[in-house]
Parts: sequence; structure tokens; C-alpha cells
Amino acid sequence: MADPRLNLKNPNVAAVLAFLIPGAGHWYQGRCFKAAIYSVCILSTFFWGQAMAEWKGVYFRWQDLEGRTRFRTKDRTIGYLSQVLVGLPSLPALIQWQRYSSGNDAENRDFTQLEAPIDAEFRGYAKSEALDDSWEGMVTGQIQLSMDEAGGRGFGPEVRGHFRGRLEGDAPREVEFELGGLQGIAPKILGDGNVAITIDGKSRPKEYSSSRRSLRCRIMAPRGEFEAPVGELEGTIPRAFTDWYQVPLEEDAIQEMNRRLGRRYEIALLFTWVAGLLNLLAIWDAYEGPAYGYGDEVDQPDGQPSISPSAATNPAPVAVTTSATPAPTS
Repeated sequence: MADPRLNLKNPNVAAVLAFLIPGAGHWYQGRCFKAAIYSVCILSTFFWGQAMAEWKGVYFRWQDLEGRTRFRTKDRTIGYLSQVLVGLPSLPALIQWQRYSSGNDAENRDFTQLEAPIDAEFRGYAKSEALDDSWEGMVTGQIQLSMDEAGGRGFGPEVRGHFRGRLEGDAPREVEFELGGLQGIAPKILGDGNVAITIDGKSRPKEYSSSRRSLRCRIMAPRGEFEAPVGELEGTIPRAFTDWYQVPLEEDAIQEMNRRLGRRYEIALLFTWVAGLLNLLAIWDAYEGPAYGYGDEVDQPDGQPSISPSAATNPAPVAVTTSATPAPTS
């Protein structure tokens, strides 16, 4: 039972506000000092954990387990049930799960198609084996890709594009060429993906990035009536923040995070879980008031709630009733 000296206003509204933004429910009730404590402590714990995990520690995954012989932790993020209690800072994960699961079905994913035209900054490696101009090396510049429904070579719809940029190395120069036949492109919505270059013939370890999106396509040059591939281009283009933040990590990315960060990644997750559980206590406090009141309540007999000192020293007046029937006279 809440202390009558404490004005909780509408406890339901306070609890909802406390869930959405830690401390907001107490601010609504006028308990500003406690609101500041809850807000600073809970949000700093949550975002500190996020930063330790390189902003990849909060995401939601809840796959259908029908027909599975055993439950795997990677199929369902149980820890998110604690993280979601932080409110708005963790709710984007629910939206990202819907976006990811609707467009990133690995079994039905087509790595050679574009969902939208691309006009972006490019960094990567290219090699050309054209008869009149053979070269290879790191390149930077602007890439444009789009779907050609007619098909420039008469083989149906295909990805066509153009690159203009600069060849780096011992003999840097400007390069420009046509592109066609997309060989692969990473999903637009992805939490973390391998962007290591493979066409340069070097044995490179896997390199993961959230903010970059890998792609690979052929360099085209005219040969007779048609264009023919004369080389390859492989590298990355930017991925928007909204297309990777709180997006579920795939299994290889999770393994890479654990390999590179080690225990730090587990501690980071622990910080985000603790922040959610702390806000659960804050929500309860906003709804019911302090669990132990002010500490000056007067104890009552067993089975009766404690009362405030003012109620104990100033008991409610007892109504005295008088009978309207006159007393008998002798």
C-alpha cells in the first residue's frame, strides 16, 4: 500500500513512462531526484554495455523451433527479454528482426539481384585483363549499379553499371569502365558481414564490418557486337546505420565477435541485461511507490498495514450518534 503522503498521480501512466524511458515515470510524479538517479544509472549501464560490444550486443531473434530436435541459444535471444525492459533504447531490435527475417531468408536469398539501384562510394580491388589495357590494384571511386530488364547481351535481365575512380599503387591513375554480371552482393540489412577481398590472390583472414556492404561484379569491355567480361571488381559500399544497428547477427559474425573480443563481449551483454532488470525495479517503484515507505511508519498488529506517524498521532474522529427517542421519565 502506497504511503498517503506520496502523490503517485496515475500509477499506470507512471509505469508506462518508466518503461519507455528510465526515470520518466518518476519525473511525471514530481520525484525528480530519483528520476535523475534512475535515468543516469540505467541508461549509462545500458549504453556502456552497447559500446563495449561495439553496438552489436542488443538484437532480437525468435526463430520457429517446429521440427527441431533440440533448442539452440542462437535461435532465440533469451537475453533480449531482459534488454527490452530498458524501453525505447532497445525496441528498435523488434523492428529490425521483422526487416531482417522478411528479406534475409538464407535459403531463398538471391545474391545476384538488386533490390534498388546503387549510386555510392566504393573502396576495393579491381583487375582488368583487356588486350589494350591490363592492370590491377586497389581502387576508390563512385559506383553505379541498376537492373537492366532488357539485358544488354540478350540473356534477359541482368545488373549493369559503371565505375569511375582512381587506381592506387605505384602508378596511380584515373580509371573508368563498365560493369555487368553481378556475382554477389551482401544483404542490405545485416548486422555484421565478411568484407575480405578474395580476387587479389592473397590469403586474407576474414574481415567483418557492419557499416560496409561487400559486392563483386565483372568488368565489361566491347568485343564485336556484344560486351565480354575482361576483369573483376570486388570491394565495399557504405551500409546505412539504420540497416545494421540492432539487426540480428548471423552465426559466423557471433563467432567472430567472441573470438576477437573474448570475455569483453560476454561482460558487455551482462551490462545490458543488468540495465533491463534495474529498470524493472524502477517501473515497480513508479507504480507502487517506495517498497519500504519513508522508514518512519508506525507498526501495527499482525495482519494490519503500517500507518504514517500523522495518522497514528491524529486518529480519525469517531462519530457519536444520539438517539432521537426521549428518555423515559419516572
